[in-house]
Amino acid sequence: MPVYPYGAPVVSGILKATPADFQVSEELGFEPGGGGEHCLLLVEKTRLSTPELIARIAQDYSLHPRLVSHSGLKDKHARTSQWLSLHLPGKSLPTAKSVGDGYRILRQARHHRKLRPGTHKHNVFQLRLREVGKLPDQTIAQINSLTSRGFANYFGAQRFGRRQDNVEQALLKLQNRRLQRSRKSILLSSLRSYLFNQILARRIGLGHWEKPLAGDVFMLRGSHSIFKDEISDDLLTRYQQLDISSSASLYGSGRYQVSDEAQAIEKQVFAQYGDITDCLDRQGTRLQMRALRAVADDFSYNYDAEKRKLRLNVTLPAGSYVTTMLEHFINLKDVS
Repeated sequence: MPVYPYGAPVVSGILKATPADFQVSEELGFEPGGGGEHCLLLVEKTRLSTPELIARIAQDYSLHPRLVSHSGLKDKHARTSQWLSLHLPGKSLPTAKSVGDGYRILRQARHHRKLRPGTHKHNVFQLRLREVGKLPDQTIAQINSLTSRGFANYFGAQRFGRRQDNVEQALLKLQNRRLQRSRKSILLSSLRSYLFNQILARRIGLGHWEKPLAGDVFMLRGSHSIFKDEISDDLLTRYQQLDISSSASLYGSGRYQVSDEAQAIEKQVFAQYGDITDCLDRQGTRLQMRALRAVADDFSYNYDAEKRKLRLNVTLPAGSYVTTMLEHFINLKDVS
């Protein structure tokens, strides 16, 4: 179970009662270049997962699905817009119907590079939660804390499958079966995400939330660049201003950068879950870093006591989960 830095939530609410209750728009953070062998599409979809959308786009544009790339995975039971890229070397921009089964094309433009996972910069959310009781002072304080001090950057429940059994499935299936590349990637990501969540929960439980630890690797907000430095007054100021945050390892092979106190916590987690690390070692995963803290930008909310509805607007960095942010102050019931 996640450990939340501002206490457990004391109110509940229903999420995704309708697709319109959960709206998200993907922002690239750059303009398409206007030339190159890739075509970027901004696509609005409803009741489609991203893999389902890719399959339909590939069919409608007469392309192999492998020639269609994405940056982020977007919820199925929601109204979302996201960018896709089509690899079209030596071909003109395709002509296809602007409206397909469950989607419509909002924009298309040439670009010199394909989209890869995590290429986009932000996701902009417009949410409506239903059956939310009156917000007590504790909930207001939790909202104020997460908007001013950041929130714990846990991987959300979506990462672990509809039955929350991806870790068990990974340990079982990655050893004995040949899997589709996409399924294998999902299972490996679930294992690394699980270990990361354990590290984050342990650090919060030990009281290491709003201060860096000796041996930390720091990540710059916005750029995701990482660096190591001694803890100083200047670094602590930047930390409090949310300019930088501590990061933790996404387990894999490569140059291990965390040291001292931060390393001790990670090593304890890795030793506790040796079956997971052994599995990841056999699969040859590569070490990466992820920020332990995320920042909610442009956060606003409005509570309608008569209708028991809570409306929220927020912008989050790519890779952070809005459900994780919400769970800092509200117990969610996802009815999708």
